[in-house]
Amino acid sequence: MRYFIALLLFAAPAAAAAAQTAELHRTAKTSLTGCIDERNGQYVLTNDTDLQPIARLKPAAGSAEDNFAQHMGQKVTVGGLLSKAEPLPTMTVQSVKRVSATCAPATEQQK
Repeated sequence: MRYFIALLLFAAPAAAAAAQTAELHRTAKTSLTGCIDERNGQYVLTNDTDLQPIARLKPAAGSAEDNFAQHMGQKVTVGGLLSKAEPLPTMTVQSVKRVSATCAPATEQQK
């Protein structure tokens, strides 16, 4: 019985460490450039050619979600951790830098 309890005490932290390692492999620190929009109650980053969502935006721990609201309709570069999720990746945003005050799809003449 003692052996079983000892095994459980050592196995639980090992399993947690393995889960954290797996999570690190599914996320990558990167930056994305696009337009901030709100869709279905969530902030998303859209591409600037056809305004299709490219990532969900989630504030990093300690950051306010209203940080996204102040950049609505602007072209920005967001930096943080990108986790591969289906159907849309999630960016845990650590920084937001404005690229342009407006964001609109490119017209045929601009392409």
